[in-house]
Amino acid sequence: MKINNWLKTSTRKLTESGSTSARLDALILLELVLHKERSYILAHLDNYLNTDQISQLSKLLMRRIHHEPLAYIRGFTEFYGRNFLVTPQVLIPRPESEAIITMLKSLQLPKHAAIADIGTGSGSLSITAALEISSATVDAYDISEGALHVARKNAEVLGARIHCVKQDLLTRPLTTYDVILANLPYITVDQPVSKDTKYEPPIALYSEDDGLQHINRLIEQLDNTRLHINGFLIIEAEPRQHNRIAAIGKNNGFSVIQKEGFCMMLQNTY
Repeated sequence: MKINNWLKTSTRKLTESGSTSARLDALILLELVLHKERSYILAHLDNYLNTDQISQLSKLLMRRIHHEPLAYIRGFTEFYGRNFLVTPQVLIPRPESEAIITMLKSLQLPKHAAIADIGTGSGSLSITAALEISSATVDAYDISEGALHVARKNAEVLGARIHCVKQDLLTRPLTTYDVILANLPYITVDQPVSKDTKYEPPIALYSEDDGLQHINRLIEQLDNTRLHINGFLIIEAEPRQHNRIAAIGKNNGFSVIQKEGFCMMLQNTY
């Protein structure tokens, strides 16, 4: 079978399964199996696939037809210009979360700032923070040992120095932080999600109290032994939740400094 024939057939099957990026999905699967860049594949569509390649492609195609995310099929995804290992034990990093790093880098921090990432998952935020602000000390907290295992692997591959801690939110902080980053669960338990999202760990997605239970708990934890006075909390949530988060923050001594897309930054004013 020629590459072009496989591409056309697979694109049709993926479209029928509901994919909105069927041709791109099929090309990514070809990249995985052929170990060639997309430009090469598109320039050699008349090349023939061998039996082993067709077998591999068929298995991967079936996984994608059943809506398994490409990040899990490939085993990695890009975040802030770097590739991160991902497994079904961690949430797949999203482009909208990059605004957390943008906000972090906009701050005038002490030379040896202490940064915590709560609910680190794959380590995308903590590792990026450590690499972008090399003088900082970064601690990565997560309740899932499986997630911390992935974060440690990513830190090793990317050459980042982070300290991983198994803990529920920030119950026992290692130090008092200048900045706390948090991409916690914020989807309501009855909220419809895509078929792809259903492959991701529920513990990283869903929260009670209109999706704000985890965020609320974290904000209530952040006394001056956990976050310095005038320190910053940068979090992600749906924009419709921002006003309520601002109110929760105000009741706990925080004021909203900045909002960008899904992300918002608050400052500890106590």
